[in-house]
Order: sequence, then C-alpha cells, then structure tokens
Amino acid sequence: AAALGGSAAFALSFVAARNIGPGRWLPVVVRRLLEFLRTLPDIIVALVFVQAFGPGALAGVLAIALHTTGALGKLMSEVHENIDMKPLEGVRAVGGNWFHVVRFGAMPQILPNFFSYALLRLEVNIAAAAAVGYVGAGGIGQELVIAIENLRFDDALAIIVMVIALIFVIDLTSERIRHAFIAAPGHVIVSADYSQI
Repeated sequence: AAALGGSAAFALSFVAARNIGPGRWLPVVVRRLLEFLRTLPDIIVALVFVQAFGPGALAGVLAIALHTTGALGKLMSEVHENIDMKPLEGVRAVGGNWFHVVRFGAMPQILPNFFSYALLRLEVNIAAAAAVGYVGAGGIGQELVIAIENLRFDDALAIIVMVIALIFVIDLTSERIRHAFIAAPGHVIVSADYSQI
C-alpha cells in the first residue's frame, strides 16, 4: 500500500503543484482529486472494497493506498510550491519541456522531503493496517481480531507490542536514511547538467 500510494502520490504531486503543474486547469483538477482521496476514511473504503473483492489483504492494500495517494500527494504538491524556481527557469531557458523541468529542476530539490514524508506515511500505514483488519481487510489487524475473538490475549498483546516496536524501528531507520540522504554530496543538484536535455 505504501509503495503503490507513494508512487501515485509522487507522480500526481508534480501535476497538482500550482507553480510547475502542466496547463491551467489540470493542477486544479488533480488537487481536488487528491483532497477527495485524503478525506476518505481508509476503514470505510476498506469496507467498500471488502464488499467488492471479498475479505482479504487486497481490500486493505487498496484502501490504504488510496488514502496514502491523497495525503502524500497533497503534502508533496505543497512542498513543490515552495522550491526555488530559478533551476526550473534555467531548464526552460535551454529548451527543456515540462518533463525536463520536473526531472532536472524540481526533483533534486524535493527528494529528501519526499523520502522523509514517504517513510512517515509508512508508519501511519502500519497503524492503519491494524485498523482495517477489523473489517476483514486482512493484514496484521485481522490476526489481532482473531486473537481477541478466541480470547488469546497473550497473542493480542504480542501483536500490539510488535506493531509499536515496528513503528519505532521504522522511525529510527527513516531518520538515519534521511540524514544520510541529506548529508550525501550532491544530493541537491541546483546546477543540473542540462546537456542531457
């Protein structure tokens, strides 16, 4: 769900940004779409997908992926709107099209933020996976429900502790990855090699 939603959010966020989105109306339409997806409660969407596809992990993955697309896409489009526009203008000045502007002007500036927010969404998705399991959408939440229904409270406690521990591990890992990425030489390419255009 994090991979699917993160990929869709990454692509749509460039289209939704007012300063770099293609055309005049497309960014407005995509922003409204991202806001709509973000406002849908993933547990309600999971209920709909359970009815459509039957109980199982597919319903949970799709529900969480849609919410991730909306939330992360809206957040990243706002990050795009705060970038330095000079590299983008430089790419346009040498004849770059919209794809080149995004690739060489915007992406080097936003990648550290994207990785940071994507890993944060992964933490949120793990907690959401525990919630959507209650409605039959598979995942760790379904195992938690089964343990509680069968009065295996030791198993239920172990699952809860495991989820909390996993979130802590992801948080510590994401912090290390973010700092390593930011500290890497040349992570922000303000003066891109425009000869590739």
